[in-house]
Amino acid sequence: MKIQDAQVAVLAENQYQELELWYPLLRLREAGANVLTVAPSAEQLYGSKLGYPVKADLAISEVQPEQLDAVIIPGGFAPENFRRTPQIVNLVRKVHEQGSLVAAICHAGWLLASAGIAKGKRVTCVAIIKDDVINSGGNYVDEPVVRDGNLITSRLPGDLPDFGRAIVQYLEEQPSRRSPSAKPLVRVAGRAPTTADYVRPARVVQTSAGKASANYRMHAVEAK
Repeated sequence: MKIQDAQVAVLAENQYQELELWYPLLRLREAGANVLTVAPSAEQLYGSKLGYPVKADLAISEVQPEQLDAVIIPGGFAPENFRRTPQIVNLVRKVHEQGSLVAAICHAGWLLASAGIAKGKRVTCVAIIKDDVINSGGNYVDEPVVRDGNLITSRLPGDLPDFGRAIVQYLEEQPSRRSPSAKPLVRVAGRAPTTADYVRPARVVQTSAGKASANYRMHAVEAK
């Protein structure tokens, strides 16, 4: 497909690794693809491991797998939160099943395991979670970037040049697998676009899910 026709979602959640979200997002925008960020909520602010804020273009409920040529999953500790949202797990699984690209880096191997798409695939990830990937049926290898069918994986932020290059190459080489009748990804009217402009840091905090509850929820607030 022409890279300018590619419809790409980059997932966002609290505790994401900064470079692993912003590098592929900006790299693919530079190449001309239509790239939007997707998170559990489009109204909520999400903070990275170091406090870099992001607000998603679309909520997960506003995206269908048949709209996507690729979904990119950053690492950090965001994948632990991704896998707690069934709609995100289902989106990743269905994007893979329809033959569109799933690209995952670092701890994003956790989400591949939850979605059941690492099984039988040659994959890499940050070494600390390789047991999770192996136990989910993946064939772990320690390489900067690994491409197996419509799955691309990398290990760490230092592998991002190889990761980005492999994603662009895949999109340029492969035909689109999304539904011809699916609408392109479009930001909701009046909603501000995701931007890398840094105004104030985000502070990620945890609060109890209810009175006397041991269940905690993570959210981000703008620092003063």
